Amino acid sequence: MGKIGEIKYIINNRTINIRNGEVKDAEKLINLIKKVGKETDFLLKNPDEFNPTIEEEKNFIQNQADSEVDLLVVAETDGKVIGICGLNGNVNKRIRHSAEFGLAIEQEFCGMGIGKKLMKAGIEWAKENGISRITLKVDTNNYRAISLYLKLGFEIEGTLRNDKMLSDGSYIDGYTMALLL
Repeated sequence: MGKIGEIKYIINNRTINIRNGEVKDAEKLINLIKKVGKETDFLLKNPDEFNPTIEEEKNFIQNQADSEVDLLVVAETDGKVIGICGLNGNVNKRIRHSAEFGLAIEQEFCGMGIGKKLMKAGIEWAKENGISRITLKVDTNNYRAISLYLKLGFEIEGTLRNDKMLSDGSYIDGYTMALLL
């Protein structure tokens, strides 16, 4: 059920394809997350903590595709996956209306509207699938992401003090944000 229609558009003479993640993308997705993890501290795991096997990643992708409450969308150009957006929902009746967003884009492709396209695809899917509340967490110093989320209608609901410990032992606060559909 976690499917969107394919979206193609052109940025800087490159065709960007927004589509569902597929099992065949497993190695590309592992490489993407490892690369983004080295480019930024904004992900939840340090690069050395993300070590799924290709088989484990294939199973994860298949489970997302088979789920009625989850969505996995990728951005691809020239056969390379450059961004990913996940929407993780809930099967419990009391919280079935809510889901949580996750987003990662290669640094080289940030600021081109790819994250916005990925998230809009996820928001549309959520509307079509009875999800009326989308939440996310973001570091308080991730200004570019916060700006995007605010433009899409998300609101800051709270601050999580010392939410994440960085590799140097320092802490960063986080915001919880939500979009009510």
